[in-house]
Amino acid sequence: MRFEEFKRELEGLELIGKGWRSYVYRALWKGKPVAVKVAKDKSREQAIRKEGQILERLKGQEGFPNLVMKGVDFVAYEFVEGVPFEKLSLSMEKKLRIYAKVVELIEIMDRLGINKDELQRLDKNLIVGEGDRVVLIDFERGSLDNKKRHNLSQFLQLLVREGILDKDKAIELGRRYSAGDDKAYEETKAIIERAIREIA
Repeated sequence: MRFEEFKRELEGLELIGKGWRSYVYRALWKGKPVAVKVAKDKSREQAIRKEGQILERLKGQEGFPNLVMKGVDFVAYEFVEGVPFEKLSLSMEKKLRIYAKVVELIEIMDRLGINKDELQRLDKNLIVGEGDRVVLIDFERGSLDNKKRHNLSQFLQLLVREGILDKDKAIELGRRYSAGDDKAYEETKAIIERAIREIA
C-alpha cells in the first residue's frame, strides 16, 4: 500500500514536520492518534521501508514507537506524546536520569540486532513524555542484523562531550562493548548513577 491510498483511512491529517528524507504527519486512524512518516520521493522510499522493518522488530518494546502500519513509502505508529529532548530545559540530574534510561534502550536494540545511528546526539531523536517516559524515534538511518554493534559506542561519545565520562574510560568501555562484553552496559549505567548521587 502507498500513502496516497492509506491517506483515505486517516482523519484530520496535519503536517507536523519535515526532514531530509521524509514528511511527518499527525492524524487519527481508527480513532487513535498516529504519526505517519512519508518518503519525500522514490529515492528515499527504501530508507522508510527499512525504518518500518526496524519498528516491526521493536513492536511491543517500551521506549520505542509502536508500529501500526507500514507501506511502500510510509510508516505509521502510535503518536508519541511528549517534547523533543532539544526543546527541554533540564537540570543535570534530570538529564542524567534520562541518559540512564537510554542505556537500557540501547541494550534492547543490541539484543534485537538493531543499530540506531545518531546516538551521539539525542536532540531530535528522543521524546520525553509524562512521568519522564523516554521514547527513541527516527530509525530511517538505522540498520538490522549487523555483525558489529555500535549503539553504546556512539552514546559514549555524547557522555564524553557532556563531561560525564572521561575520554580514556569511554575508549576502554567502547572497545570492550565492541568485543562483546555486555558488562559495558552496567558499567556505563553505574557511572551515570554515580554522577546523579554526586549532584544529589
